[in-house]
Amino acid sequence: MEPNCYKLIFSLIIKNTISFTVVNKREEVSVIYNKDNDKFTYNNQNELSKIINDNKLQLKKILHSALKGKQIKNHPIHFGFIKGFPFINSHDFNHYIQVDRRNNGLDIQVRKKETNNIYKIFADGSYSKNEEQSGFAGIIEDEKGNQQVFQECLPVKSSNLIELLAVTEGLKRLIHIDKIQVNTDSRYVIRGLIQWVHFWKLNNWHTAQGNKVKYASHWQQIDKLSDNKLIELKWIKGHSGDVNHSYCHQMAKQLATNKD
Repeated sequence: MEPNCYKLIFSLIIKNTISFTVVNKREEVSVIYNKDNDKFTYNNQNELSKIINDNKLQLKKILHSALKGKQIKNHPIHFGFIKGFPFINSHDFNHYIQVDRRNNGLDIQVRKKETNNIYKIFADGSYSKNEEQSGFAGIIEDEKGNQQVFQECLPVKSSNLIELLAVTEGLKRLIHIDKIQVNTDSRYVIRGLIQWVHFWKLNNWHTAQGNKVKYASHWQQIDKLSDNKLIELKWIKGHSGDVNHSYCHQMAKQLATNKD
């Protein structure tokens, strides 16, 4: 087990009190988390308890995810901490969320103004349950406002996956560009690129619930395409009147419902 890799084993869950043990390569500590007063207590003070205390917000999210997935007693959870990781909230979707991974870094910031002179991707996907197929469409816009359209119909039966594939296709077309703004109405894609992929990688592409990440190969592809780039994500509210996104939405829907 690597120094930044941890294993959590539940021992007791009674109402709002959760008891568990955390282990890493060097140490272990027994922990009790009381949800009523939002406090962690430890059976001893060591370097591992200090690490947990410094990353309480991340651990609470891991516990919430694991319990939501109905983890059973003595079923181990493997996870990692990312020091100082800034989780986004619902309000942040009203702004521009940046993930800067240039020079092997990871800097996440929320900005009220968009970056100037940046390539843009507008992308949307649509799944037709009746036709059992999906379509995506996108627009690439360069720094001067020149636009290029891309689109495809696929035998995909998932709204989330087709949204992910739409953004992936845009990034594939900008492989040599290191500053890109992505405009999408999919919070699933935004949360994935901002938060989830970084923790999935630490956990060997498994969730905190111990399950293999859904669409793992597609997430691995878009993660690789985002490496060493600044990706600026903008959530576009559906049917909000954005001209470029509305075009992508109509084209994707048309492709998904096309019977030919």
